[in-house]
Amino acid sequence: MFLFRRRPANLPDAVIGYLEAPRPDPALPWRDVPYSVMDVETTGLNPRRDALLAIGLVEIDEGRIRMDRRWYTLVRPPDDAPVNAEAIRVHGLLPQDVEHAPPLSEVVPAVLRRLTGRVLVVHVADIDIGFLRQAMRRLYGVEPRGPAIDTARLAWYFQRNQRLIEGSASEQEPALQLRALAESVGLPVYPEHNALNDALTTAQLFLAQVSLVAAHDTPRLRDLLRAGGCLR
Repeated sequence: MFLFRRRPANLPDAVIGYLEAPRPDPALPWRDVPYSVMDVETTGLNPRRDALLAIGLVEIDEGRIRMDRRWYTLVRPPDDAPVNAEAIRVHGLLPQDVEHAPPLSEVVPAVLRRLTGRVLVVHVADIDIGFLRQAMRRLYGVEPRGPAIDTARLAWYFQRNQRLIEGSASEQEPALQLRALAESVGLPVYPEHNALNDALTTAQLFLAQVSLVAAHDTPRLRDLLRAGGCLR
């Protein structure tokens, strides 16, 4: 585990505010909790080797997606992590698209301001939170903080419990791809591998997942963290 006993000096105000903000109370009903839903596009899947190229965020307040608060930015990659052909085939971002984008040192504080005091929601935490963690380590020597929820983990939890209820002995792994999950609950799917589009799809999936629980009871934040939490 990557830890520092003493916080590095001269951190930007946005980083200090993010680290020191009170965490949402786990006992709150889920609808009373503010969420920020994030998605990223990158040059690859390894946070230690690859670079961020785009970040999209949408907010959820009082159980509603706030499209008026949506946010998207491109990110200029460092010279040692150029945009490669394989990545272009996935998200379509070309080197010229990001060559004049702000660098990571400008983007991360802007991201943290939008996460401060909120619960982060992502789909597949190893990617989104992995790249955020690596960026914060490199720039500031600090770690991202929770709480955070992974909609892929929520889906796995719900599908596993459903199999147990039905007495299914199937060993087949459930489909956890964002598009497949969204379509399985009748949600629209926007053009994929655009960070803002995928953040919106993730936000809608999260609300659909919570509605399954809320149909029987009013879940609290701690219930969602127990089922899909991914960052303390």
